[in-house]
Amino acid sequence: MPKTEILKDGAEITIRPLTQGDLDLLAKFFLDLPPEDRKYLRIDVTNRKTVEQRLRLMDFGYHHRLVAIHGGEIIAEAALELPFEDWRQHQGEIRVIVSRPFQRRGLGMIMMREIYCLALRKDVDTVVSWMMKPQEAALAHARKMGFHDQSVLPSYVRDQDGEMQDLIILKAKIKDLLKEIEKFFGTIDWQACP
Repeated sequence: MPKTEILKDGAEITIRPLTQGDLDLLAKFFLDLPPEDRKYLRIDVTNRKTVEQRLRLMDFGYHHRLVAIHGGEIIAEAALELPFEDWRQHQGEIRVIVSRPFQRRGLGMIMMREIYCLALRKDVDTVVSWMMKPQEAALAHARKMGFHDQSVLPSYVRDQDGEMQDLIILKAKIKDLLKEIEKFFGTIDWQACP
């Protein structure tokens, strides 16, 4: 599946599935993120053992991760996590994180397009995203892409600094998200998703 993409500024990147052999690259990617970008992640990505456990979850077939590579380094990660319960198999949870130097260059949209395409291949029709209330820019972007707030759980989760935060659960139909992606990329033949 590795594919080459060109960012708005002409930089060439490669998108491919994350592999077990990427532990060192992934650990470096997370350590290079500024603390404020790591603050609202659900796990402590500075803990190498935690990152290693996260990689092992892919072996069960419910966690799918894509990475963007530039200059031999991971510069973005996208995740699609599927439930194992029968009653929710039409759902998926998505997350995308892009390193600071590659933000606002179109990489986030490319990663979203690829993770939505993966969701289609996995027969997902509804996606959710969980964010903490202080993640205002990410929340605004998700809402612009077609996500709608489903629930707010006050003081429900702790950020990486140990502070209690409101958890906002957003939901969208994949077909609505695809319409927004096509506004950015133009018409895409989603039936031909690799």
